[in-house]
Amino acid sequence: MSLKENATCFNSQTLVSNFAQDVQTYSPASSRDKVTSKPKNENLYPLKLDWNESTVPPSPLVKEALKNALEKEINLLNWYPELYSKKLVSKLTEYTNRSADEILVTNGSDDALELICKIFLDPGDHVLVPFPTYTHFITYVQSRGAVLKKVETPDPFSPDITSIINNVTKDTKLIYIVNPNNPTGVLLSKKQISTVCSVAKNSVILVDEAYFEFSGESVSDLVETYPNLIVTRTLSKAWALAGLRVGYILTNPLTIKDLARVLNPKSVSALAQVAAYAALSDPQYMNRFVREVEASKMLLLDFFKKNNINAYDSAANYIMVQHPKLERLLYEMENENIFVRDRSFFKNLPGFFRITLGNHLQTDELLTRLERVLSRI
Repeated sequence: MSLKENATCFNSQTLVSNFAQDVQTYSPASSRDKVTSKPKNENLYPLKLDWNESTVPPSPLVKEALKNALEKEINLLNWYPELYSKKLVSKLTEYTNRSADEILVTNGSDDALELICKIFLDPGDHVLVPFPTYTHFITYVQSRGAVLKKVETPDPFSPDITSIINNVTKDTKLIYIVNPNNPTGVLLSKKQISTVCSVAKNSVILVDEAYFEFSGESVSDLVETYPNLIVTRTLSKAWALAGLRVGYILTNPLTIKDLARVLNPKSVSALAQVAAYAALSDPQYMNRFVREVEASKMLLLDFFKKNNINAYDSAANYIMVQHPKLERLLYEMENENIFVRDRSFFKNLPGFFRITLGNHLQTDELLTRLERVLSRI
């Protein structure tokens, strides 16, 4: 029988779980295909600024470490990687000032978010999410059959825990806070996060610190005080390893043991572990890039202010910009090989786009092109 004929006997849609049927598919909307399909133009190289990736390659130590590993470690590719990324964990203890039993390495921080949902969420559990925020997490919540409560704050660009606390109930199982928030760049203080942990002491407080290196502010030390706090981080942003997928969890040892119950201990590839260890061995490289991003932010904010365009400061490696002719603006930006992320579909972000920040040279080029774009609108 052909596949078409067999389809009359078997219909996978009838077997998909009820929870999965209700999941809103995460819509990545990456510019990668557009960027790679365009003819190369040295005078107009692509400025891919839509996904908050690093705009520069990782530390040269990463390439050197990968090259050495591939040449010298004969079983690097045919053996499974080191379980639980133990060597990488040892390097992370130096970087985070947390003990090894408080760290769990995952295949990107997305894997960490999904793992936390698997361990803590049952069908019908209530999850509180300040909104707008990183929407992929919502997919993980819905896949567990949990009940999502979006909390839309009056001003999406103002730090606000009152709206969160006012929506906490005895049924609240988990609260998800991206800090600084994506896409708005808003940063809650350690005191504010501490208050949420105290008020919602019977809930899991999940703080996503994907952009920690840019904000310079972390609540990871609060895991000593609050057993309900879990912090996730990634090496995809400031460390420039988005293509290798490395993230990690920081929380108390008992919770780490619970999370390890369903973690695939070999999910972080051998090459990813080598690259991450090398990147973390060169914090000076990462810190230089972070300083460049901060300088670029000031240049861009000043540019938009001079052009009477609303742009909002951020504690991360991106800013939000509002324009009344957004569709035309985005069209003209793509004509200049500038790719940003349309965020206007969020109800309280009309006319907004998010733009990732690069280094000084990239920002100088970006401003030159933006001048041309605005002259045509």
